[in-house]
Amino acid sequence: MTTDFLPIADQINLLFQVVLHPEGRPYTLDEVSQPSGLSVATLSQLRTGRITNPQLSTLRALCDFFHIPLRYFETRTLEACYALLAEGQNSAPPPRTERNCLSRYPVVPRSPAGCAEGDPVGASRGAAASERRCDSPTARIGRRA
Repeated sequence: MTTDFLPIADQINLLFQVVLHPEGRPYTLDEVSQPSGLSVATLSQLRTGRITNPQLSTLRALCDFFHIPLRYFETRTLEACYALLAEGQNSAPPPRTERNCLSRYPVVPRSPAGCAEGDPVGASRGAAASERRCDSPTARIGRRA
């Protein structure tokens, strides 16, 4: 069984060629860099093949920007890449959101011990500095909707 995957540079260059800007032209490195959170230098090194084994977070950022599944980077042929890209063109892309590791979870005010509702740090109650912190994850993150 062969484990030869298509080079990352080929896959990323194909994305830049096929997934076009709303104006009908290829995206620039700057246009991808800003919303994806990846530097222009990283994108350039990926496209030229200097980076051959990117981090998972880098691939996820590219997937989010280009609205493609992560399995795109598991393809072994250009034909398989084209097939996944064609699949994505048949469905409307999700709206772009700000990159945030917790963006899937709504922030909901909570009242855990030591935190007053609407006053999560207890500042208005004159709490001691040690009581002003509300480190409970449930104080900051609500349950998934």
